Parts: sequence; structure tokens; C-alpha cells
Amino acid sequence: MADPNAEMHKRSGTVHDDDVLVSLFYDLLRDHIHPGDLEKLVREACENRDKTIVYSNGWLAAYAQDMVRRLDTARTSSAQATTVLTK
Repeated sequence: MADPNAEMHKRSGTVHDDDVLVSLFYDLLRDHIHPGDLEKLVREACENRDKTIVYSNGWLAAYAQDMVRRLDTARTSSAQATTVLTK
């Protein structure tokens, strides 16, 4: 029996990317979050980019800040992200 993912790979192309944010979003979309929900969150974050947000849970906000710092460090310590789409 043929690989069930082979046809999907053939139709969608293969993407190579070394950006940790792409990896994070891909894993979230594939395994954890409905794409529409994540799209809404990204849109809201972009709309609020010039606002100071006051968070009600300081521990959760500090954890979110820590994750952002870790991702930023991973992004800046790796080579500039490149994306290649092949069909």
C-alpha cells in the first residue's frame, strides 16, 4: 500500500525552513490548534502591536515573556531563515 501522505506531499509541495517560529506554528496547526483559532489570535496580536496590554495573571504573562525570549534567542542564534518551496 502506498504512503497515504505521499499524494499530499506531491500536491502541496515540500517546504524547507529553519525558522523556529515556522516550526512552532506548523506543530501547533498540525497537532493542537484549529487554524481559524490561531489565525484569529495572530490577527488580534497584530492589531494590538502598538498597545500596552495589562495582563491579569502575572505568572502566566511572565511565562509567555520567557517563551518569547527563548524563541527570539533561537531565531537570532541560527542562520537567517530561508524558505524554499519545491513542487
